Amino acid sequence: MSARDPFAAFLARMGAVGFRPSSVLGQNFLLDPSLHRFLADRAEPTAADTVVEIGVGLGFLTRELAARAGAVLAVEIDARLLQLAREDLAAAANITWVHADALSGPDSTLHPAIAAAAPAAAGGRTLVVANLPYSVSGPLLAELCALPQLPARCVLLVQKELAQRIAAPPGDPDYGGLAVQVQALFRSRLVRDVGPQVFRPRPKVVSAVLELERRSDSPLAGRTAAARRNFGVFVRQLFQQRRKALRTTLPAAAAAAGHRPLSWEEALLAGRAEAAAADDIAGWWTRSVGTGGRPGA
Repeated sequence: MSARDPFAAFLARMGAVGFRPSSVLGQNFLLDPSLHRFLADRAEPTAADTVVEIGVGLGFLTRELAARAGAVLAVEIDARLLQLAREDLAAAANITWVHADALSGPDSTLHPAIAAAAPAAAGGRTLVVANLPYSVSGPLLAELCALPQLPARCVLLVQKELAQRIAAPPGDPDYGGLAVQVQALFRSRLVRDVGPQVFRPRPKVVSAVLELERRSDSPLAGRTAAARRNFGVFVRQLFQQRRKALRTTLPAAAAAAGHRPLSWEEALLAGRAEAAAADDIAGWWTRSVGTGGRPGA
């Protein structure tokens, strides 16, 4: 691949195809090449790995990923941007281009190509590295938790507020249902802040690099994708009344997930969901599944 053209050249090419960035779609282009390299290096892809990138944009990060990984699955919702990225990276034979909304699977789940992503070679991993569109970052994270095969690592550029929510500990004001879903499966870490000055157009918020590492000791290890999705239902119900005593909210959450009621002893908890660790909540979900849980749980 040749050296990347200046952004001014891309601006001219975008204008030629009638493209203007959409704030609704979160189309803020990350321009700093050192940050593209930083994101790719944090993921540490090898020739055996497949990297999924959601929101390719102009392909700046894609270029770095393709130079390191065995395969890249590059997903972009805007056909004009995808065309420009494909033209610029035509020499990269290890990129599979997908023109789609990443959340265009059945019932707004992840696109089938993402769900089917597999390592490029035996012994490899599936990784997710992306500058996620702000408007759908939360739903995308929830859906990553329900993939048939969980990614080994995710390195994501997201709004700092969301990164803080995902990495927040129990009892923190930012701690919520999405944090529980993610933390039950991944070790989460806010790596660094990224200011608005490195984007065009400039967003009105600070971004952050969020790193997720799949847990080998997850309390949900071995559970099917359907079961992990059901855990999400349980957690969302639990956090709808996060400040109520768990003795009240746990039975309702179990019922919402279609499980047996928790026993009186299990429901006699004086704490609140907002103060409970992700592993404890996963344990309550597991006990609520019991022998009456849904098939495959």
